[in-house]
Amino acid sequence: MAGAPRLRKNEIPQGQLFRAAGGIMWEYAGEAPTQAPEPHAKLLRQGDARTIKIIAVNALLDRGLFEPVG
Repeated sequence: MAGAPRLRKNEIPQGQLFRAAGGIMWEYAGEAPTQAPEPHAKLLRQGDARTIKIIAVNALLDRGLFEPVG
């Protein structure tokens, strides 16, 4: 999206919503502790906080996979 603000991995606010390519809404719940060298994000499915997704922050910032909402 032209002119859209670009988030950086250190600038993702707690509670930021993201829409996945399939349309599911996810809420950023902070950095996830992993043993991987790259940072990972913990996402909660909007409307069902028991459904959790752990993904690389680089994947979260990939506009082909997720789009920030709001």
